[in-house]
Amino acid sequence: MNRLSYFFLKIVFALFVAVIVLVSYLYIHPQVVRNRLLLAGRDAIEAEIQQKKSEIKKFADMQQDFTSSYEFVEYIGHQNKQVWGNEVVFVFDDD
Repeated sequence: MNRLSYFFLKIVFALFVAVIVLVSYLYIHPQVVRNRLLLAGRDAIEAEIQQKKSEIKKFADMQQDFTSSYEFVEYIGHQNKQVWGNEVVFVFDDD
């Protein structure tokens, strides 16, 4: 009878361990998948932020050119067809 009890306890313990492992997997696996998806989303958002920062820098440089470079303003005026032909927007004096 003692051997049968011992065998029964081993089976119950093995089943208990298997249930704990299964429940742990079922609980942790969705969290791991969600974490991976969140990390991928974060990477995409960070790439988009870097792209927007480079666009902002480009526009800031263009704005600086508008305030400091008369040649650039004339070039943009000709490019956007706001200044026609040989029109002169600025007269440059050599100081």
